[in-house]
Amino acid sequence: MKNKLSIHQYVMRSRGSLNAKSVRCVHRGALVRVDDEGGFGYGCIHPWPELGDEDLDQILTMLAVGEHTALSTRALQCAQADAAARRRGVSLFDGLTVPRSHATLMMDEAGFQAAVEAGFTAVKVKVGRNPALEAEFIRGQARRFPELLWRLDFNGSLDAAAVESLLADLGEQVRDKIDFLEDAFLPNITPWINALGPYDIPMAVDREVEDACGGYGVAVIKPAVNELEPILERASDEGKRVVITSYMDHPVGQSFAAWEAAKAYQSFPDVVDTCGLITHGLFEPDEFTVALGEPGPDFNPSCGTGLGFDELLESLPWKPLS
Repeated sequence: MKNKLSIHQYVMRSRGSLNAKSVRCVHRGALVRVDDEGGFGYGCIHPWPELGDEDLDQILTMLAVGEHTALSTRALQCAQADAAARRRGVSLFDGLTVPRSHATLMMDEAGFQAAVEAGFTAVKVKVGRNPALEAEFIRGQARRFPELLWRLDFNGSLDAAAVESLLADLGEQVRDKIDFLEDAFLPNITPWINALGPYDIPMAVDREVEDACGGYGVAVIKPAVNELEPILERASDEGKRVVITSYMDHPVGQSFAAWEAAKAYQSFPDVVDTCGLITHGLFEPDEFTVALGEPGPDFNPSCGTGLGFDELLESLPWKPLS
């Protein structure tokens, strides 16, 4: 496989910091190109070291000698599926329906206005960096847009007392509109959470979803690192909801997440809930983000074969992995 791999390293710039554990706005990643039976397929490696991933250089160094991480394994699986579709001259999205998505937003009034105007009915925000200011902002946006459903992602940044304090600060009217709390507690607590957390708000797990042994109510799956089928089957058996999200990564990786979500929705329509697949608007625009169109609750795949982006991918400078 090594001699069939090429990479293109990229840099994406976000419009602000994207989670409670990161202040950076510059994000490095790599697209992977696999020569599979004479045709090319593409995948994406976009690590978040702040959340436990190996850094990009380490992942690529390991990949060059045939060692894999969760991110590189999934990127190669993506590339192989993409290559098969490109050989057939078809889109991976043919015959599939991508589930609708919430808006993933920063604490920005203009962003909320644009999301509501685009038709989003649910929003996900990252909290935990400055709970008092975040609570004030959320209360204000909840007054402006009382119809919105809220999903709060803590990225495992607070202890239980701090989470309860933030929720108390939000007030009852806002709490009644919270759909779930994602990774609300510090990592050593997360596996043991209950289905309902403070104020009986549903609890969601993300990073440790495969091994979580509590009674959590929502499983957040990221195709960039997760194998979906075992989690979907367990969720179906146990009556849990599943939310499939991008990795806040390159549009190629985002499209892979959308394709996996579409397959999951086809097989488990009663399990897959409103997803989180629309994240390209968090970044400064480039040719790839533009190809996905203006952010809205419906994912619109890029035209072309496989995951799309045919001409853009062909035009990139690719280097053999070494």
